[in-house]
Amino acid sequence: MSELGLRRIQGVIDIRTDPESASVIYRAIKPEVMDSPSQRSSMSMELDDGRITIVISAGDSASFRAALNSSLRWVKLSMEILELMGST
Repeated sequence: MSELGLRRIQGVIDIRTDPESASVIYRAIKPEVMDSPSQRSSMSMELDDGRITIVISAGDSASFRAALNSSLRWVKLSMEILELMGST
């Protein structure tokens, strides 16, 4: 436990887009989110129409930051691929 008594850090990523894109992004990143190998952090994810919610929980700030950065990169990559597919 840190000097501040910090026990867990939690954060929520909320992505809103059209339902079809949300479904594609959700299916693309779900294996990464659900099989996160870290013992120091955990992630869960939900899909509701055009909204993806990713919840991150970690025991320390470094683990939280790593999980957050990974999640954001997966989402960004999926969105970039969707854009490329739409422009062909």
